Amino acid sequence: MRKTYLFWVLFGVFLSSSPLQAQSDETDIYEDASAYGYDIKQSQEDEIFFYESRFVDIGLHLGGRTFTGGLGQLFGTGFSAGAFLTYFFTRQFAGEFTINDSFHQFLIDGRSGWATLLDILGRAKYYFISEGYSKGLLFSNPYLFIGGGLFIRTKWLNDVPAGTTDQGPGFDFGGGFEIPIKARQVFMGVQGSYQLIFFQDESDKTARGTSLNGDAINFVMTLTYSF
Repeated sequence: MRKTYLFWVLFGVFLSSSPLQAQSDETDIYEDASAYGYDIKQSQEDEIFFYESRFVDIGLHLGGRTFTGGLGQLFGTGFSAGAFLTYFFTRQFAGEFTINDSFHQFLIDGRSGWATLLDILGRAKYYFISEGYSKGLLFSNPYLFIGGGLFIRTKWLNDVPAGTTDQGPGFDFGGGFEIPIKARQVFMGVQGSYQLIFFQDESDKTARGTSLNGDAINFVMTLTYSF
């Protein structure tokens, strides 16, 4: 009777320390750990992004562009219009392709005319999304951006039918905000940017001594449709 009792005791101890039991315990440990690990967290973020985020934006912007430096003395502030396409990689980070054209009158050495400035830019955008910000701030969808691309300037003198075109690289940076008109679908906003432009003649001067250097400042209203 004692041997039988001892046998069952030893058998129970053996089972409790067997590889099968150890493997089961080890599996439980990893399962518990995975509940707090990267995979689960990433899955939760992906789910939030899928249900709450914007994926692709298309939009229009209208406003005005002015110049600094010598260009600001020669070229007047002009109407600007354009469009953009934005792709969201995460809730906070997006890439944008934008094109904008502005129209300006100028007076150089007593000769008047008008000009256009076309920019074709790629941008990286960062949206402020955090529980640490106020609800009012999050509601307005504030963002910052930085980008670069090509600037094309075309000028026509009033007494000369043909125009002249020059171009140069440039960079721009700025920010804005977007207030939803229809939740997560239609937005209206304001955006401002400072544009560093490098034309080949920016180190030159006019016959009357005005420098041709200067950059651009662009303020626009935006209308966005989000998919």
